[in-house]
Amino acid sequence: MKRFVLAVVAATFLAGCGSSTSGGSKVTCEQQFWNTMFAACLPKGWRVLSDETLRQLGVPEETVAAFQFDTPHAGQLDTVTVTREPLSTDMKTPDYSQSNLLAVSALPDYRLIDKETVYIDGEQSSLHVFSARPSPDQPIRRYYQISVSQEKTGYTFTGSFPLSIQDTEADQVTFILKNVSFKDPNAEAEAK
Repeated sequence: MKRFVLAVVAATFLAGCGSSTSGGSKVTCEQQFWNTMFAACLPKGWRVLSDETLRQLGVPEETVAAFQFDTPHAGQLDTVTVTREPLSTDMKTPDYSQSNLLAVSALPDYRLIDKETVYIDGEQSSLHVFSARPSPDQPIRRYYQISVSQEKTGYTFTGSFPLSIQDTEADQVTFILKNVSFKDPNAEAEAK
């Protein structure tokens, strides 16, 4: 349970390629991120937080990347964090995704908002949208989460937002999460 709570805590703590259309807005990849572990497409207005910034903020070491929207919404910065954890066995993505879903469902004030089947590099996962209270002294927040395993390593991508968000915000975080990959985008572009 610790690993799942860490993903939520990291995303909440930081909160103070293709295109997708949903809710009437079109989201496109403006910046391709690759850190030798995974790739992500970031829409316009999103930036990568440096490792130095993450450590200065006291984010748990399991957090291997974070993306943040430049403009505050409801006084907070929209954030997507990526946590990594070693797994004791080679776990398939659908099983890892389901175990993460079950773990976060134990958070205080948990409520399932939506669950959608998605495919990351051909592997089935779930885009899990839920609300929960990250700690007793904090307000209930909305989370968007995808969990993926690669051999004996699990990755959880978590977007943290105020409970009520605009469709454009939801479109952007959904775009980021649905477009993660464990393939080097530069190597794929060179192969074409």
